[in-house]
Amino acid sequence: MALALLALPAIAMQFTGEVNWTATDFIFAAILIGALGIGIELAVRMGRTLPKRLGIAIASLAGFMTFWSNAAVGIIGDEGSPVNSGFFLLVIFAVVVSALVRLRPAPMKWLMAFMAAAQFALGIAATQMMPGHAVEWGILAFFAGMWSVAAGCFHLAASWGQAVDR
Repeated sequence: MALALLALPAIAMQFTGEVNWTATDFIFAAILIGALGIGIELAVRMGRTLPKRLGIAIASLAGFMTFWSNAAVGIIGDEGSPVNSGFFLLVIFAVVVSALVRLRPAPMKWLMAFMAAAQFALGIAATQMMPGHAVEWGILAFFAGMWSVAAGCFHLAASWGQAVDR
């Protein structure tokens, strides 16, 4: 499946000049798709309950989409805008903390809630760092919503009280 996704831009490059990927683009895409695959694999293997499984999968997808869209066009401004590095750092932070807490639902719900709030915090920071530049609050709300749904899933998983997951 991952190879099929990577083949799409290569095929498109044969038909249009608008798609112009370099080897670096393909490597970056392969790493991101691989990371998403690892996240889904973790969801299947470590999610002993459906809410935990969904929480891990949704958080993995949110991280993937944040990284991909930020690298492609930038979430606020263009991909070179300084505030956009904050979105990369947030995802890296989430991955590190998730590993440290071993994906246990109770701490994960707080991490996901933090990630949701941080989307808007970066938007507010952008209004100060980039005066006069429009902040796409709808995009930030979309990503905050994804992180919030993951937080809700982890909250439900924690409330189920699975001794194995605590």
